[in-house]
Amino acid sequence: MAESRTKKIVKPPEGSIHPLPWPYSHGVLVGDTLYLAGQVALDEELRLIGPGDFREQARQTWRNIQTVVESAGGSLADVVRVTTYLVDLSHLETLHEVRREFLGEAGFPAATVVEAKALGLPGLLLEVEATAVIGTGG
Repeated sequence: MAESRTKKIVKPPEGSIHPLPWPYSHGVLVGDTLYLAGQVALDEELRLIGPGDFREQARQTWRNIQTVVESAGGSLADVVRVTTYLVDLSHLETLHEVRREFLGEAGFPAATVVEAKALGLPGLLLEVEATAVIGTGG
């Protein structure tokens, strides 16, 4: 019989990431696998960072991903899969540049990019879902 896994809600420290006025969690840890909700370019006060500026929105999104993963005891090196939703595929190369900035050149996660007509809030240019296996070291 398979071992039972406990689900733990990951709650980053208050003031480190935007609050959740909607019914979801930033992350859910099951065993050593962390499932992140789609992260976007909102700051700690629910303000959109970089309106109209894809690079700044991508950086804020990856800062939020880093905050959630670190709150679960991991690092960006533990991210094994990402799905990125873009409202405009012309930003793909900039997306790759920002991912290199945050992830370095080695050990990139499996990745999918999807073009979306719109995202959950006006002005968002991307949203990134991620999965991490905490403690893998990349």
